[in-house]
Amino acid sequence: MKSKLFSLIVSVLAAMCLWVYVMTVVNPDVDLTIGNIPVTFSGAEVLREDHGLVITGDYQEFVSVHFYGKNADLKTLDQHKDELKAVIDVSKVRSTKDYTMSYDITLPSAVSASSITKMDKSPATITFTVERQIRKSVEVRGDFSSVKIAEGYMLDSTSFDFDSITIEGPESVVNTVDHVQITIERSNVDKTITESVPVVLLDKDGAQVDPTQLTLSADAIEVTMKIVKYKVVPIEVQFTEGGGAKLSDLDWDYEPKAITLSGDSTVLDGLNSIQLEPIDLSTLPSNDETVERAILIPNDAKNVSGEETVSVRITIKGKQIKTLRTTNIVFVGVDEEKFKATSLSQQVQVTIRAAAADASRISATSIRIVADMSGYTQEGTYQVPVTVYVDGFDSAGAIGQYSIAATLAAADEPDEQP
Repeated sequence: MKSKLFSLIVSVLAAMCLWVYVMTVVNPDVDLTIGNIPVTFSGAEVLREDHGLVITGDYQEFVSVHFYGKNADLKTLDQHKDELKAVIDVSKVRSTKDYTMSYDITLPSAVSASSITKMDKSPATITFTVERQIRKSVEVRGDFSSVKIAEGYMLDSTSFDFDSITIEGPESVVNTVDHVQITIERSNVDKTITESVPVVLLDKDGAQVDPTQLTLSADAIEVTMKIVKYKVVPIEVQFTEGGGAKLSDLDWDYEPKAITLSGDSTVLDGLNSIQLEPIDLSTLPSNDETVERAILIPNDAKNVSGEETVSVRITIKGKQIKTLRTTNIVFVGVDEEKFKATSLSQQVQVTIRAAAADASRISATSIRIVADMSGYTQEGTYQVPVTVYVDGFDSAGAIGQYSIAATLAAADEPDEQP
């Protein structure tokens, strides 16, 4: 009885082992779906380099494939699924347009193509666009609105190592790029900045352009922002009295009254004012004049205000201008033992300025022309500068500069008869 029971148990176990063997060891036909298989293009490099064409478009980058085959083979395929590729052959493409093409599945090296009995692809085809590849130069612009300069300092200049860069890629993408922008954000800046800043591609409306499909000649720009100290320096106007005008006779004003200079602190700290070239009142031809004077600054400073001249408006109060002719010509400084001086100018016309009360009383006899000959040591005829005196009238003075033609002859030479 025990012998029969043992034989029965052995038979059941043998049947179960045989079933397991048949189900697991004998290689059955099965199926397997694998997704996220990347799409690649065969011949894309030749297409770009030899024909100037590139693949673009929002094409499907991954596909899914339903495989059929033996259990063992599909297990191997699943273990090496990262090696799967969906390959589209574009070697014969020659024109720019939209294409819809099928693809081939490249299997892992561990899986034989003959072991896969069938493949269902999803999608079965891929649609993509072929465009011309172009290049163009675009301007580099800086946005430094977020750079905050420390008080007492200013931005003197900004420079880039490249004023433009070249971008290359699909025509539709390249043509959307208007310029590239670099941006720096800093606070309390009191010294020069030099920094390599990544570029951002922008269209004409200021929206960013995706650079994924583009090649850039430079993806960063070295920026130098020169920071200098500045100072507001007052301007001082100076006058030289003369021509019947004194400082107390003047009403005057001027613009600008100060300018802003930038430069090194060693230059600016010792500069408290800018003095203009003095205005000689004897040169003013009327009692209401506007005089321009150049603003001269130290060589190591920079005028950031932009004004190069000062306009000085002058009114001389309580004075009148009068023109007279005089024959009262006097020579001084003549070595009378050797020379005698003679004026070839019989009269000198002189314009004077005097107080209103004096102007009516001044006549030609009040005018004295003095020619100083001390600098002339040889015989000859000279144009000699003269000084004009208005005798007896302290408020008066000559306007302008005067000279006469004079002859210096030997003392013993007889005078010419008229």
